[in-house]
Amino acid sequence: MAEVVDERLERFRAEFLPRLVEAFQPARVLAFGSRARGDALKHSDLDLLVVSERFRDVRWLDRAPLVLEMLAAPFGVEVLCYTPEEYERKVEELGIVRTASGEGLDLLAPIRQGRGPVR
Repeated sequence: MAEVVDERLERFRAEFLPRLVEAFQPARVLAFGSRARGDALKHSDLDLLVVSERFRDVRWLDRAPLVLEMLAAPFGVEVLCYTPEEYERKVEELGIVRTASGEGLDLLAPIRQGRGPVR
């Protein structure tokens, strides 16, 4: 994917991603959609896919509200939350998980690599 500089995405990386990592210890966090592509409108939300073991005993419908409440971001965030096994199944199907995985930005890459933001 081409280099993307989106102010809201960069703010999320700096302020909110560390909270997400601390609270849910995700295996994967992908930003996808218009903010990741660089064609977002002023009020476009940030689309995230989060994969974490911490979702294992949480009903699917309760996961996103749990994450959004913890983040308390002052801008729109849409989040899809999966356990690792659910993610592995969904990524093989045609749908949003497969699209996000193919086109999304891996927000944990800089953390894993110990470097600054990677786009």
